[in-house]
Amino acid sequence: EEKITAKELWENYEYFIKAIIPYAEKYNIKLALHPDDPPLPKLGEVERIMVSYENIEKAINIVKSPNLGVTMCQATYLMMGEDLYDVIPKLKDKIFLVHFRNARGNKYKFNETFHDNGEIDMADILKLYKNCNIDVPIRVDHVPLMAGESQDLAGYTALGRLFAIGYLKGIMDATI
Repeated sequence: EEKITAKELWENYEYFIKAIIPYAEKYNIKLALHPDDPPLPKLGEVERIMVSYENIEKAINIVKSPNLGVTMCQATYLMMGEDLYDVIPKLKDKIFLVHFRNARGNKYKFNETFHDNGEIDMADILKLYKNCNIDVPIRVDHVPLMAGESQDLAGYTALGRLFAIGYLKGIMDATI
């Protein structure tokens, strides 16, 4: 099994981001970093670097660009142990996409839940995005398997996603 260190990942990331950002700016392409999911510091012999707010902030500041930001995968930040009410306002100008997802637990032991059944108060977090003037695409993400469904791609079943979309739409209609 090949080992990959955090130092190697940071070096590769820096090389890549410095090479690609001029083209992203030239063609007005937004790059939104997604945190490692789950945000474990190591999987097997591979260390991981996008596992904390501190590291995400470091990654988006290696090159100062209006085209480099983040995907706010809110359940992953929760599993990192981050306070969403602290992190979202800090990143508000760099959030280019929201993964609207809920979970229970931590990075070592977690369950992805239905959107109305996790640790995140989804209506309140939607209000926080609005209060921070975050107006970006939002996508429901990762749902449990519902009875009677088959699962080809874990977390992306039709009935669970329909529930999540309806739940998001209901919250939006009620709170925004």
